[in-house]
Amino acid sequence: MRFTRRGTIYILLSIAFFLIASLNKIKPIYYISTCMLSLTAASCLYAYLTLRGIRAERILSEKGVFAGEEIMLSARVKNGSGRIIPQLMLRDRLPVSSGAAEALIMIENLAPYEALDVEYQVVMARRGIYSDNKLYIEAIDPLGIFQMRHNALPSQSVTVYPAPVPLTIPAANAGYSRRVGDNLSKLAPEGRETFAGLRDYHQGDDLKRIHWKATARMGKLFVKEFERDAVPAAIILLDARSTCSTGFKVEGALDDAIIAAVSLGVSLLKGRVRLYFQINSDGSDEVLPVNRHHFYNILAGLAALKCRPGKPLSEVLTRSILENKPGTNIYVISSDPDLLLADNIIAAGARGISVFLISLDASTYAKKAGTGWRKRYTAARQEQSRRLEMAGLSPVNIKNGDDMAEAFKYWGRLFGI
Repeated sequence: MRFTRRGTIYILLSIAFFLIASLNKIKPIYYISTCMLSLTAASCLYAYLTLRGIRAERILSEKGVFAGEEIMLSARVKNGSGRIIPQLMLRDRLPVSSGAAEALIMIENLAPYEALDVEYQVVMARRGIYSDNKLYIEAIDPLGIFQMRHNALPSQSVTVYPAPVPLTIPAANAGYSRRVGDNLSKLAPEGRETFAGLRDYHQGDDLKRIHWKATARMGKLFVKEFERDAVPAAIILLDARSTCSTGFKVEGALDDAIIAAVSLGVSLLKGRVRLYFQINSDGSDEVLPVNRHHFYNILAGLAALKCRPGKPLSEVLTRSILENKPGTNIYVISSDPDLLLADNIIAAGARGISVFLISLDASTYAKKAGTGWRKRYTAARQEQSRRLEMAGLSPVNIKNGDDMAEAFKYWGRLFGI
């Protein structure tokens, strides 16, 4: 409960008049202040009685949406009292971090025992899993003095997936739809399957591929893994560390790094590539297979991803190079100006593995960074670029505010898929 701005001024004047009248024994002002305070009490009682018996509940038509898209929300407001409610306000307040504007819906003349369904849409601007969103039902007295509210039933979580953008990569953009959800319906690569071995079960794996004998023998779920003939393999290595190996804080670039990873993943899968995701964060760098069964699970993980300490990028990349077969493409997305990356990429080429670097300039994302930090970071990036150029390598360089599709446009010729 709270007073409106008008009500705050009104109650302060009432108290001031009452004090003046009491100290100076001025009866007319005393009577006026008493009437004003009585009116305030009546306004509070009116708002209380209006909300008494009112119940509100949010109903989600969809629990997941891509960033930048509208989510359809609905709420059911029920009048459990035996009187007409002249006016109510429904306020849906989503977390500020979601970038969604507050939704305000006015409800008038709600009949006794009537249940009203209200539908509205909000645009979710930023990825994340939002579970602390609040739905309020409010009542204001006719004079606009007092406002009372109560929370609806427990809030439901909304998952906002990072939205991919269409990238210009040869043989990867056929049939790309403007609605991002349509691009995830046909992601499984084609090709003749041959048995390759067993691996641990991941959420989203087809239950038909569980190897029950190995599961019973080892005490945990194993699935059969297959290789597809003539289908190239690709690994997207996303560096999600808060501090890179050179000591710079680079967490500001994480959102664009995730968008680049998802966009690249969708485009590669459109080009019929056997794809794996690897995230270097929180001491873990597990390689996850990607197909239409896993992709939404990976998107949900990326929606909630935050910067954490992790292993040095060059160490993770070296192990990935050693564990993969010739012909594999590895796409590294990082803000780390690690000078060892050029050596790693050259070593990968000697093994028949192609490594492509998508480099984000963290200095353009760090708004509060000092001038000295920016100079040192920029110098480290320039030295890294010089070494890469000496090795004949051309990374994609992305700065804050860049059009990602344009950044990849002139680099597409390097993707030999």
